Order: sequence, then C-alpha cells, then structure tokens
Amino acid sequence: MNKKIGLKIRILANELNRKSAEILKEEDGEASSSIQMRILNFIHRRNSQQIPVYQKDIEQEFDIRRSTATGVLQTMEKRLFIERSSCKEDNRYKTIILTGLGEHKVKENIVKLHKFDELLMQGIPEEELAIFFKLLEKLSENSKKINKEGERIT
Repeated sequence: MNKKIGLKIRILANELNRKSAEILKEEDGEASSSIQMRILNFIHRRNSQQIPVYQKDIEQEFDIRRSTATGVLQTMEKRLFIERSSCKEDNRYKTIILTGLGEHKVKENIVKLHKFDELLMQGIPEEELAIFFKLLEKLSENSKKINKEGERIT
C-alpha cells in the first residue's frame, strides 16, 4: 500500500496552519502564527495555576528546538504579548508571563480556534474521531522509533 502518510500529514498541516493564520490575522494585517497562539495559551494555563513557565518548558511541551522557541518568544515579546524576568532562585532562568495584551489575545483566540476546531470536525462521527486520534498517537510513537538512517530502533 503506497499511501505516503508523511506527505499527506504535511499537506494537511500546511493547510491547517494557513487557515488558522488567516483566522487569527490581526486587524492591522499582521498574522499571529498558530504556534504563537498555542504558546500563549500554554503560558496562560500555567500562569493561572501559579506554575512558572520557562523556555525549556515550551520547548518540551511543543517538541520544538531551542532556536525555534527563542525566535517565537522574541517575536511575542516585541508584540508585547509576554514579558521575561529573571528567576529569583536562579538568574540564568527567565520566567515568562503574559502581559495584559497577551491575556486579551488568549481569550480572543480561544474563541476563534474553538470554532475552527468545531468546523473541522463537522460531519465526522465520534467513533471516527476516536480512531483518528488513536492513529495519530500510533504514528507519533512509530516516528519516534525511527533513527536518522530511516531504520526502526528497537
């Protein structure tokens, strides 16, 4: 069976990223990337639970490289969505908190993305969605078991 799963997933991911960027576009025309919005939401959840957030937490949560996290956080800081401050216990670490503008943006975009998800799942029965999510988990597990030579790791 030649289904090219990786290619199909990449195409769908690109479609979803373009559509979510379109939905989240600011009035001034500047787009907020979906990863920025997901990171804002993550920070919001952790801050509301009084759990400090560090760049390393974001890298682990979203499975992104350090350089990617740094670039996204710098952009979010320039847009005044977040602030970074030195950790009291260890000055090498910077805690990340949302600004008032960041909080407002999170609440606004939660509504937009929730509606987007609902529209995506429209017409798909619960049983099929359950199978879909189970398959995504299995594909992710399989992907993690493949080394850089393209061979399965045991």
